[in-house]
Amino acid sequence: MENFLFNLGLSFTLSKLFAYLFFVVFGALLTVLFIKKSKNGKMGKIPKLLISFVLFVAPFLIYFTIHPIYVGDFSNNSYAVESKAKFPTNKQITVIALANCPYCIQSTETCKLLKKKNPSIKIEYWVLSNNIKYQLKYKKLLGNAAHVKLKAQISTELVLIAKGSFPTFVLSDQTKAIKAWNNDSFGVMAMDEVCDGF
Repeated sequence: MENFLFNLGLSFTLSKLFAYLFFVVFGALLTVLFIKKSKNGKMGKIPKLLISFVLFVAPFLIYFTIHPIYVGDFSNNSYAVESKAKFPTNKQITVIALANCPYCIQSTETCKLLKKKNPSIKIEYWVLSNNIKYQLKYKKLLGNAAHVKLKAQISTELVLIAKGSFPTFVLSDQTKAIKAWNNDSFGVMAMDEVCDGF
């Protein structure tokens, strides 16, 4: 449902929010239809209330079970970055990633969605490794959505920017990092902010 709404052109935030609201409204409609159909029936009041309650909450609970809401889903908690690390001149999002970090690998899907929503966003992955196989791995996952570079030589500076949390999304411009989000704070509201900023 969320992907359907996103493909209709809604923002990341509205797509996620309306997907959950849709199933609340759907449950309410099922409940109203059931009450209308059972008005002339011989069902007792308690069974009728119980079935009505189940019809109301079931659609939302089923969707929530398949697509749970995590703590950071709606977050946008960036922090200011002060670093000597040099970033590209043009405005971009740099993802600081570890070679085999599952959350870093999962973040490639997020970046592909960002690029799909706003093709003018420049995204680069900086993988803290000197092994080319990890560069190739990320390139394969990202396709044309982002460039991938190995950054083992400045890994200490990047770990400080990331505050030890990976992946970290860094917004930079004119060679300087402006602000960053760790994985838990880069929710749909942050994604919308990034898309609107390019």
